[in-house]
Amino acid sequence: MQLDFWLVKMTVYINDIAVIGPGLVNRKETLSILRGQSYWTNQDMPQLKPEMLPANERRRTTPVIKLALECIQGLLRDYDDLQTVSTVFASSDGDLEIADKMCAALAEDKKIISPTLFHNSVYNAPAGYWSIAALMKGSSTSLSAGDATFMCGLQEAVTQVEVDGGTVLFVAYDYPAPYPLDKCRHFDYPLAIALRLGGVAEYKVLGTLELKGLDKDTKVSRCRNVSLEPLREALPIGCGLPLIEALARRARMRLIMPYLRDGKFLVTVSH
Repeated sequence: MQLDFWLVKMTVYINDIAVIGPGLVNRKETLSILRGQSYWTNQDMPQLKPEMLPANERRRTTPVIKLALECIQGLLRDYDDLQTVSTVFASSDGDLEIADKMCAALAEDKKIISPTLFHNSVYNAPAGYWSIAALMKGSSTSLSAGDATFMCGLQEAVTQVEVDGGTVLFVAYDYPAPYPLDKCRHFDYPLAIALRLGGVAEYKVLGTLELKGLDKDTKVSRCRNVSLEPLREALPIGCGLPLIEALARRARMRLIMPYLRDGKFLVTVSH
């Protein structure tokens, strides 16, 4: 017996965005840069203190964890059902500072690693701290895909929305590595990008997304605000900036995003 299957493609709405990086900490100023109304300049990052994280937990965290939580916390809403909201955390290399400290400790004769250091070395530590901070009980995914991490994380978030129809908070983040790991994996700046996705349009929805894999060689999209190009090129997560620009400007655009094995994705932003 032959069965015919109909694939129903759901509309995925982007209901909010957030970016944290050097010169991109103040939300109002960040939106002005993303909309091309002002230029981006590299500035020292202030010490991040995610307000949702209890003080005792905050003291145990690392700059990488604080970066991810600072970026994603603004996407949570008072009316959210924390039993159903899902999260996707994505980082191309995780917490390289913790990896360096672990390796240094293991190189010592006594090989003593503190419980907090070991606790923070787990790749999904940011997601764990987030569940504590937000008291969330929904599902959470943590993934890494090297230079294709942003697109793989976005693909996972979009897929979850299409399967379940619920709200998914997606955050992608990377942080410069300490010496000597910096020689192997160099990032010029820290950066985190977060999106609130859902199957329902919320108040002030920014647009909709559609993803399509490409099998032809095409150049990836660049930032419309050329001053952001150094940041886009500085680390893998930066490839998401053209998408965030389009959403901030509420523009209809077709963007080319890098994917696995030199593949590409066509990302269509509509309204």
